[in-house]
Amino acid sequence: MSFWKRIFRRKGKNSIPGVIEEGEEQAVPVFHRENISIHNKQEREQYIRSALEQIADAERELRHLEYEYNLVTSHLTDIEELERLPEMMRMEIREVAEKLCTIEETQAVYKRKKNRISDEEFSRIEQVEGDVEDGIRKLVEAEDYQKLVKSDMRRLNGEYHAYEYRQEELERELKNASGMAMICFGALVACLIILFILQTALRLDMKVGYVLAIGIAAAVILKLFLRHGDAGREIVRVERDINRLILLQNTVKIRYVNNKNLLDYLCMKFHVKRAADLQTIWDKYTEEKQEREKMEQASQDYVYYQKEFLKLLRQARIKDTSVWLHQVRAVIEEREIMRLRQGLVGRRKALRERLDYNRELARTAQAEVTQISRKYPRYKDEILGLISEYEKKQKTEGGVRR
Repeated sequence: MSFWKRIFRRKGKNSIPGVIEEGEEQAVPVFHRENISIHNKQEREQYIRSALEQIADAERELRHLEYEYNLVTSHLTDIEELERLPEMMRMEIREVAEKLCTIEETQAVYKRKKNRISDEEFSRIEQVEGDVEDGIRKLVEAEDYQKLVKSDMRRLNGEYHAYEYRQEELERELKNASGMAMICFGALVACLIILFILQTALRLDMKVGYVLAIGIAAAVILKLFLRHGDAGREIVRVERDINRLILLQNTVKIRYVNNKNLLDYLCMKFHVKRAADLQTIWDKYTEEKQEREKMEQASQDYVYYQKEFLKLLRQARIKDTSVWLHQVRAVIEEREIMRLRQGLVGRRKALRERLDYNRELARTAQAEVTQISRKYPRYKDEILGLISEYEKKQKTEGGVRR
């Protein structure tokens, strides 16, 4: 979080978006400050910590995304390097690739008889073999977490509407108490007038009537006053609970967005719809791989041409040479290399959108903290202290993870 060193010298953007609804995955998270009492130390600190937590979440996500983005970009660069090769070198690579493809087709006859997994699925999983088991774990965790987050969102939504309904009830109760007090006062005045008329016209002793009328009116008005005070205090508590729920909703919805994006990306990366599908494919792949290894051991030519292919790729300054062993046909067929490029471009676009989203998330949270500091300069030192405390916490957690 080193960018915080410049946070109070940079102009923030005053942007207060609306609440994210479920399904608006790419919406920038929000900050509800109109119901926050900035001059209340507890509410102010809770609000600032919430913004800092959002920045920390965005930074952690950005580190992972940038690593994945660089891998995809490197592979796209290799494709461009292959296309820029001199014709003679391209012909040599293509000849070796064709021989490899011929051997692979011979082996595929045996594999098709097994009817375990398609070549396309095998090739696709083989490219990401090192990530599959971790991907299954992440998919299972993400799916479980998605259910938990949705449950939390529904619960928070229910609590939010319940508090809103209670707030409306209390406001009606305040109005009713005020109205009843006015009616009681009017009734008292009318009663006193009637008693006065009776006393004057009939010369009756109405002292007891005056005492009773005033006593009853005072008791009723006192009760109404107490009800009015209780309702007013409860409204304050309800408003604080609503503000707390809004902060929780923001945190939960941001995590829902990141988790949903992670699910979508993992499904796109592994070409599955859920973790169970990937587990099934992985089990089939593991069994099929054992059979293929047996075939490869019996094929010395295949090993030889693999080495030649890799050597030529290294001479062509291709970085991820081993990856091309699993997509040899892309070197031969223009359609295959176009399909490969489209897939990588799609993945990079998805990663870029997630990078932009998390950068905007961090920027929005920074702008909000900056704006509070500038609008309320008396709390600037306190905010800087919270930022410093959070930076130390993040460094400590980073050191433990390493």
